[in-house]
Formats: sequence, C-alpha cells, structure tokens
Amino acid sequence: MANYHHSKGIVLSSLKYGDSSRIVRIYTDGFGLQSFLVNSVGSKRGAVRSSMLLPLTLVELVHTHKGEGKLERIKEAKMDLTYTAIPYDPVRNAVALFLAELFTKSLREEEANEAKFEFVRGACLALDTLDELPAAFHLSIWAKLTQYLGFGPEVKTVMGDQFFDLQDGAFLSEPSLLHPYLDAPTSEYLREALRWDFEAPLHIPKTGRRSLLEGLERFMNIHLDGFGTFKSLEVLSELFA
Repeated sequence: MANYHHSKGIVLSSLKYGDSSRIVRIYTDGFGLQSFLVNSVGSKRGAVRSSMLLPLTLVELVHTHKGEGKLERIKEAKMDLTYTAIPYDPVRNAVALFLAELFTKSLREEEANEAKFEFVRGACLALDTLDELPAAFHLSIWAKLTQYLGFGPEVKTVMGDQFFDLQDGAFLSEPSLLHPYLDAPTSEYLREALRWDFEAPLHIPKTGRRSLLEGLERFMNIHLDGFGTFKSLEVLSELFA
C-alpha cells in the first residue's frame, strides 16, 4: 500500500503525455523538485484540474514519494492560493513564464530546503500582488536566487568594489585578470537588483537590463551545468521595450 505525504508546491512545467495525461514538475516544500505523472487531467475522476497546471500555480498535494528520480503520483490536489493578477495581466503572465523556466533550470535537488522554497513562493506572491511591477523585477529575483543556489554574491558596501567576478561570485576593486567579469555599470546594476526589498523603486535602464541579463546568464552557465538559454525571453523583451 502506498504511503502518502502532504506538501505545498509550485508548478513549474507540464508536458503532455498521451491523450489525457501530463508529466508535471513541481517544486515542493518537503522534497524539493519532483516529477509527477498525472492521469485524466480535466476529467471528473482526475485528481488534478487543468487550471492547476499553469506555471507558478501554488498547490497543496497529497502524493507518493518513492524517490530515486521516479515519477510520483498525486492522490489529491487543491489550490494553495489563487492569483488575482497574474492570469489577467499579460506582463505579469510573461514574467511568470520566464520565472517558471528559470526555476526549472535552477532548482534541481530532490530534498527539502525551507528557505529556498519560501523565497521562490514569496517571489510568486510578489509578482501577483505588487501594485507596480518594475521592469527589472525578473532580474532581481534571478540575482537573489543565486544566493540560495550557493554561489551568489554577498552584497557589501565596500567602496571601490566596482567589478563582479563571474567565476568567484564576488565584487572586486579591479577587473579580474583570470576570470570573466561584469563591467562597472553592470556590476552596480547587479548590486541594485540584489539589494531591492520589493518596496523601494528599482530603476535599471533598458540597456542596463540587457547587460545584466546577459551577465546573469553567463554567471549561471559557469556554475550550473546545462543551464543554457531561455525560450521565454523574446516576449519579455518586447513587453519591456
């Protein structure tokens, strides 16, 4: 007889599998990233409604946990919280798609990490509830995420630390002679993104957002094997042009 567990989760992706089944990747509070085989999606006898499979949906689950990378099963599912802005705002929806792709690429361990889970969940709630969404919101979340992944920089107020070393993940007073680095303006934008508290203004100009995005992508590819590039950036770039 299967043992079932209760978890809160954040839906990251859903891949069609057969006529009415899905393979769904969910970041959970108790077991980290998990893959579930969900049958009879959208039918009355199915445990999961199709509306629950949208990117960044917050859910509560009763599920199996066999471990070892096996596909798990969901016995019961319900919404944890229902978004009031993301589904109806094209900009927030585009950012949600980007963040779901970012989290899918970055969150890989199959174990609990309460602080990391609460950060990701908090980012989703901020995306839905902030009165005004800064154009660099996704870049701030991305920068802050690196700190939870174990290779993000500490934000220091040391005067003269103008260049960010992408290999060592540290701000330096001089450009690195051995490692790739961000130039002084982009390094300062990174510092601003890391310091943003979700309340104060976050003003990074369009050219700065582009250079910071490219820098963060380089940073991730140095520290995470197979990180690659994004599929969702084109739409996001058009919306924030």
